[in-house]
Amino acid sequence: MSENVLTLDGVGKSYSGFDLRNVSFVLPRGYIMGLVGPNGAGKTTTIRLIMDLARPDSGRIAVLGQHMAENQIELKRKIGYVPENHEFYSDMTVGWTAQFVGRQYPTWDEARFCELLHRYNVDTRKKIGALSKGTKAKLAMALALAHHPELLILDEPTSGLDPVVRRELLSDLLEFVADGDRSVLFSTHITSDLERVADYITFIVDGRVAASDEREAMLERARASNPAASIEDLLWTYARGGR
Repeated sequence: MSENVLTLDGVGKSYSGFDLRNVSFVLPRGYIMGLVGPNGAGKTTTIRLIMDLARPDSGRIAVLGQHMAENQIELKRKIGYVPENHEFYSDMTVGWTAQFVGRQYPTWDEARFCELLHRYNVDTRKKIGALSKGTKAKLAMALALAHHPELLILDEPTSGLDPVVRRELLSDLLEFVADGDRSVLFSTHITSDLERVADYITFIVDGRVAASDEREAMLERARASNPAASIEDLLWTYARGGR
C-alpha cells in the first residue's frame, strides 16, 4: 500500500478571474486532513481537480499511488465522494437512489447501507425532494461509505447543518479512519470541525497553499508566541497574508 493516499505537486488551474497556483500537499494513509480557507479560496477547485472533474493546467496529482486521469474508473471505485451540493434526482426515492448508485460499485454493501440509514434515521421510501438539508447530508455520507472506500473526499460536508448532525457526521469520519488503513480529505471553512477531527490541515488562501502540516505542529509553533492561538487564529493570520 502507498504510504500517501493523496499527493498534489505544483498543481495549477486558471479560470476567468481566478487562478489556483502551485498547490502541493500530501495526505498520509490513516489520517484526516482538513482543507480550510475563506469562501472562494480554491477548496472546491482543488477537490474537483483531485476527482478529475476538471483537468489541471500544470502539476501532478496521485491518488492511492496512481494518476487519476489514467486510472479514473478503478480509482473512483475506491473513493467515497460527497460534493458540496448533493445532486440527487428530487422526484426519486432514497431506495431508488441507493440502487442507482450501488450499480456503479462492485464492492457495494447493501447491508452496510441499510445499517447506516437506520443509524441516521433515513426512510428509504421518502422522495429526495422531501428531505431536509441535514437528511440529504446523511444520505450522501451513507452512499459514500456503503462501498467500503479507501479514501473519503468531502466538500464542505457540514456547511449549513445543525450542531447535532454536524457532530454525528464528524464522529463518523473518526470511526472511518480508526483501522489506520483509510483516510479522509474534507474541505471546510468551519474551524471548530478541524479542531475536533483533523490530524493534518492545509490552508488555502487566494488560490495558494499558505501552510500544510500536522495540526498539532502548527498549533505548537503558533503558541510559542501566542499561548492561546487557535486554528481560527491561524486562518485569520493566513487570510491577511501572514505566515
